[in-house]
Amino acid sequence: MINSYTITNQIVATDDTLNFNVTKVLTGCTVKHAEGSPSFTLTKPGYYYVTFNADVLGTAAGDVTAELINGSVAVPGATATTTIAVGDTASIAFATIVRVLPSCAAIDNTTTLTVLNSGVGATYTNANINITKLC
Repeated sequence: MINSYTITNQIVATDDTLNFNVTKVLTGCTVKHAEGSPSFTLTKPGYYYVTFNADVLGTAAGDVTAELINGSVAVPGATATTTIAVGDTASIAFATIVRVLPSCAAIDNTTTLTVLNSGVGATYTNANINITKLC
């Protein structure tokens, strides 16, 4: 299990990832993360419960969208969108389950997750992610 967050303002452009600067809780050996990086690597097969939440401040008018990315592919259902004007604030959140398949000598199914801002540029604060191995 891991709980990582960033409470300081983070200006995130369109199609850029969020960084998580503090690891508050890290138990077990199933998730790897370097503080200050955007990536969370799931190293063991199984099912993982992922939650994300953040406050966003509009630096441009339009839809702010945060989505969970597995490698380079969006995880279906793990998206949060809010429509804001410049200077508006809003909260966004999503939760999902990610499956990691077993690896073998020929196939590496290690999974790397990131949170991508795929909407208009925004300032993120209080960004928080939890990843818990279920089974």
